[in-house]
Amino acid sequence: MKNLNYFLLIVAFIAMSLTGTCFNGKTSFNKEVKKAYDLRMKGQVDEARTLLEKILAQDSTIAMAHYEMARLKLYMFVGRGSASIDEIASEAGKAVAFEPANVVYAYYLAMAKFMNAFMAMQMQKEDVKGLVQETCAQFENVLNLKPDYHEAMLYLVEMYGMLPPDMGGDSLKATAYAEKLAVMDGYYGARAKASLADENTDFVKFWEDLLAKDQKNSSLMTEIGKAYLYKDDLVNAEKYFNEAMKADPAMNYLILNLARYHMYTVMQNQDKAISELPIAKTYVEKYLNSKPEPIIPMKAYSIGMLSIFERFLGNKEEADKKEAEARSLDPYFSQASGLPMLMLFDPPDTVCHHYFSFFTPF
Repeated sequence: MKNLNYFLLIVAFIAMSLTGTCFNGKTSFNKEVKKAYDLRMKGQVDEARTLLEKILAQDSTIAMAHYEMARLKLYMFVGRGSASIDEIASEAGKAVAFEPANVVYAYYLAMAKFMNAFMAMQMQKEDVKGLVQETCAQFENVLNLKPDYHEAMLYLVEMYGMLPPDMGGDSLKATAYAEKLAVMDGYYGARAKASLADENTDFVKFWEDLLAKDQKNSSLMTEIGKAYLYKDDLVNAEKYFNEAMKADPAMNYLILNLARYHMYTVMQNQDKAISELPIAKTYVEKYLNSKPEPIIPMKAYSIGMLSIFERFLGNKEEADKKEAEARSLDPYFSQASGLPMLMLFDPPDTVCHHYFSFFTPF
């Protein structure tokens, strides 16, 4: 009996040692993943990818490494690097497979699926409905993990409410989720209601009525600013964006919406380039000089915008100079006309609360 007890004690000790080694090993790997994230945020994307590949070569079950690799690949994809939507979804799927209860990874997988579905919509592919259904199912999985995840629920409202039935839309489900959001959170409930509202709705009044009840809410100020942009009222749009930034200086990226408005005007009518792009440049320069100082990916994106403006205006030498400056900061800076996805800039262990609509330009 004494020998049996001794044997069991040894087995238990070995088991605890192995468990501790695995736990400490995972913790160590996650620290390395955060180093890879830091490298990417410094514009050293290739170095970040190399580090992540090294981590996964040592242990392919590290969920955080797959998640960060998925984010890195999306960043490269938007920056015209060697990455594809399928690769992004694959890495996100592995993160979820290894840690299915992690809501951070589940949400990112839903976003990857949404991007795939949205691209299929743009290309008018036949499998759009199936892809939308997959996306909605994944967002519903996110809500199973975190029932009060407002952003996930709002995406469901948008997809179910804004798409026709033959593309996966379901007005009854959209209304049900919108009603849930209205009870859970005033701002997100209002966004849900706005996304389902008639296009003739006076959205300036809609948001101003809400701001009157919550006068320090920077998110409501932002919505009013965007509503004025859609009315081509730049004076009031800038006024409310400035108020939002005063309430929350971290929202200084809103300045870029004003630059993008003028850029989109030129995209619709190239004859307006001479008058519109110099104004757009002033807003980009204002953002670059704002506080808090823009992070490197946003700074490189903004300088890249200036390069595009200069090239369009026929200033090739200045355009080349700006492009070289952007690439020196970050070779994979975003080439998209929309703002870079802020969800890519959160630390890899942080629940994302950045929301952007695939269906609207601002």
